[in-house]
Amino acid sequence: MPVNSLAVRDRGQVTLPKKLRDSLQLEKGDALRGVRVGDAIVLIPQRMELDNLRKQIRRLMKQRGVTARELLKDL
Repeated sequence: MPVNSLAVRDRGQVTLPKKLRDSLQLEKGDALRGVRVGDAIVLIPQRMELDNLRKQIRRLMKQRGVTARELLKDL
């Protein structure tokens, strides 16, 4: 299991290394839960299936150049 060194910044912020973010498919704005386990902190991505589905649909629409209006017109 790879170990990453992190630093707490002035305002309590921590930056997750890009490799770690990419491996967990974390994007800007994604929520994490922090759980204290003894002297450690475990960060757990807060994933809601509906939210993930929404992100995937938005990503696909952007890739294919489809607007919400175009997507909904045939419903």
